[in-house]
Amino acid sequence: ALIIIITAVWFVVQSVSATKMPNKFLPLVSIVVGIVISVAYAYLSSKNIQLEQDLFFGLFAGFSASGLDDTLTKSVSGLINSFVGVLISKANDISDTTSSEDSSSTDTTSVK
Repeated sequence: ALIIIITAVWFVVQSVSATKMPNKFLPLVSIVVGIVISVAYAYLSSKNIQLEQDLFFGLFAGFSASGLDDTLTKSVSGLINSFVGVLISKANDISDTTSSEDSSSTDTTSVK
């Protein structure tokens, strides 16, 4: 159940992040949405709300969804950017080598 709640919180926060709300408020939104979804899930699934437990699960889900978003956006994009940077530098090295070979082979002027 907690995985479902974390996923739902993440999707809701992603929807909210598409608005013009400043990113500094997204962790707080994530916690509040986590608590609301956790209590709603407990009520809808069993009609038995244990407020302390549901608040804790909601808080945990909010923090988890916020951490998941940070991990995906920063770590994965960092890996992609570094990989692309390596590819670009290798492409530049290859083009520099090719251009220096072309200039040395075309420099065949004869002196009389």
